[in-house]
This record gives sequence, C-alpha cells and structure tokens, in this order.
Amino acid sequence: MELETAHNQIGAPLPDAPPEWIELIPAGPDVEGLDGRRWRNDSPDRIVTAFNERGRPLVIDWEHSTENRAPNGLDAPAAGWVDRLEVRAGAIWGHVKEWTARARQQLAEKAYRFLSPVFQFEKQSGCIVALTSAALTNAPNLRLTALNSRLVTTGKEEVALTAEERQIGHLMGVRVADLIDAKRADHARAQNAARLQGLLSPDERRVCEAMGVDPDEFLARKRQLG
Repeated sequence: MELETAHNQIGAPLPDAPPEWIELIPAGPDVEGLDGRRWRNDSPDRIVTAFNERGRPLVIDWEHSTENRAPNGLDAPAAGWVDRLEVRAGAIWGHVKEWTARARQQLAEKAYRFLSPVFQFEKQSGCIVALTSAALTNAPNLRLTALNSRLVTTGKEEVALTAEERQIGHLMGVRVADLIDAKRADHARAQNAARLQGLLSPDERRVCEAMGVDPDEFLARKRQLG
C-alpha cells in the first residue's frame, strides 16, 4: 500500500477560549479542500485505531513546523497535544489534553483562527488512514469547526458548519459552499430581527408584518417625520 502525506489547512475557526475538543477531519465519505484536492474519509474508525496503535499524543504546532522545520533540524515547538480521538457523525474530533501558554494567549487574542491537519492517505484510493500532526494556521484549505471566531458570522467572514450539517448536506447533495451561504443568510436574518426588535414597538412590528411593510423603510419614514 503506497501512502502519501497531505497538509490540509482546514477552515476550522476556534471558540473564544482554547477549545477542549477540535475537529480534525470533516465527515466523509468525500473530503474536498478549497484547492480542489479530494480524499476519502469512509473509514473514520480506522483513523482512530491507527492513532491508538501508535501510542503517543498528536502534536499541534504552528504552520506545520513539525513537518517542515523539524526534519531540517530547526525548532518546531508544540502548541498543544491531542491525547485521544473520537468519531462524531463521521467526523474525526480530537481531545486537546493541554494547550501551551503561548498557544492559549494567541488563541485568546485571535492571532490564530484556524486548524490544519496533516494526514496520510492511500495514493491510489485517496482514503485517509492516519493523522500525523495538526497546526495552527491562518490559511485554511478544508472547512472545519472554527477555533477562534464566532461560529457563524456575516459578511465575508468564515462560517463554520457542524459535522451533522455537513453530513446532511452530503446526503442531500448540497454543496458545502451553498450550505455556508444559507447559514450566513439565516444568521443575518436573525441578527436583523434582533436589531429591529430593539427599534420597533410590538405594535409597530405587528403592523409592519400585517401590511407587508419593510421595517427599515418604516423606520426611515418615521425618522423623516420626526
């Protein structure tokens, strides 16, 4: 079996505090990077078994220094250590036993927002067989759960999908990009509704809804009339 290694900056924005659990590989069976590369995650239990058999924690570093700097004798300090993996709805999640002080500070300050796994895969089939490391990065390739951002944001910022949302999208044949656009739109509508709730009285909201009046247009006219 011929194996290759892939560095895959997965768009995984992290929560406001360094998370205890991080998503490392999205649910399959098909996994596609933003750069167009494709792999298969059709046997997630196999990946967990490979991790358990190697008998040591998975390192989280900065910008893949374990893969790029360490082989050349350069320093490659750890940002954290993953001590166990589990499968959640087809996705691979890792438990971070420990974040280093430097990593905690940078995550809290949002200096790094994304996670990038490095994994081995079968050259012929593209099947992912094992994780070798993970890295903090700001240049994601895959879409994962965010490390250090609000999970759903508006505008051009990253929107994180849960493993269940990706699985449903895959079963329904919906593209990841379309799911993200839909989630962003839903969040924008919810934010706008919350904003209007603070600007309109209950009676004004009911009248706008009953008459099909745009609340923003009503507010603009209201301001004009003083």
